[in-house]
Amino acid sequence: MKHAFTKIPKSTLYKEAEEEALQKWQNEWTTTPKAAATRQYFHKVQDRLRSKIKLTPKMTAVLTGHGMTKAYLHRFHLREEATCSCGEENQSMNHILFHCPNTSGQRETLNKANRNLASK
Repeated sequence: MKHAFTKIPKSTLYKEAEEEALQKWQNEWTTTPKAAATRQYFHKVQDRLRSKIKLTPKMTAVLTGHGMTKAYLHRFHLREEATCSCGEENQSMNHILFHCPNTSGQRETLNKANRNLASK
């Protein structure tokens, strides 16, 4: 009895395994109730994998919402109030990065850099 096997290149097997793993990871990423702060910046796992951001302890704190903001410190009763110095809302990472008028200049610079990267 002869067996007919088709030779599949290792590179194809690796690529298929990688795609399957990414699909599973994306499904977990999308459905988990955790990591909501990080999902604001990286909607898809591929977004994070393609980014050129160097993950330092400070950057990790920003992306996970654990930075030393007034809102974070207030949550642990280390500050009496959480209001941002702009007076508009609580000083969270989301506020600082997306809404605070005090950081609008830096936000525009970052957005412009992101648009330039996306157009390449």
